[in-house]
Amino acid sequence: MRIIFLNCWYAKTKKVFFDFVKENSLSTDIFCFQEVSPKLFEKLRRLLPKYHGVYATENKMELLGYIYGQAIFVQRDLVIISSGKINLYRQVINDVGYMQYADMRINGKMIYFANIHGKARPGHKKDTPARLRQSKLITDFLKNKPGSKIIGGDFNLLPETKSIKLIEAAGYKNLIKDFAIQATRNKLSWESLKKGEEKQYFADYVFVSPEVKVKNLSVPNVEISDHLPMVLDFEV
Repeated sequence: MRIIFLNCWYAKTKKVFFDFVKENSLSTDIFCFQEVSPKLFEKLRRLLPKYHGVYATENKMELLGYIYGQAIFVQRDLVIISSGKINLYRQVINDVGYMQYADMRINGKMIYFANIHGKARPGHKKDTPARLRQSKLITDFLKNKPGSKIIGGDFNLLPETKSIKLIEAAGYKNLIKDFAIQATRNKLSWESLKKGEEKQYFADYVFVSPEVKVKNLSVPNVEISDHLPMVLDFEV
């Protein structure tokens, strides 16, 4: 099976973003998107007619003029048993995100997907008390669920943080580390840097529980967003 995690950046790149999604829909079972406005969700639904989409949003919270949301799309032959969202930190007008989840039964086995958009402020992506609590909330929510777990998305964290190590210590494989991925950001994210700000090469991660049989993780260097897509091939 294949799953793609991607921070959509509200589809600011327009055609190249939509072309990427359409092309990859031919080989992808599940998409997990972050930074999805209601308008973008409807466009994705029309673009992916063979998928069932679930959307998590908070319409009262506008981020830089965009209404924020996250979306999971699954091939229609797959069934989502339950889905929803969990707040990971206090939502404010310029710092919005959460964990969207979808529980599924695939080949007779339970598998739990978590689509993450982590706390973006402060922008240094280093540990803060809120980010440490965020990692604990993620692992605690999934701790007692019997079956395979896949956690991915934009965590807004650097690789050396304790917040990342907390997830690893809970028994999850950090596939960005295991596959020696060199970056999950690209030139589009660096063009907006202010003078003196350093490039951040990481923000996005995929973690899996030991039950997941990982075949490959690739992070293609494509400028469809200010984040790179993470493409996971796996068996349950």
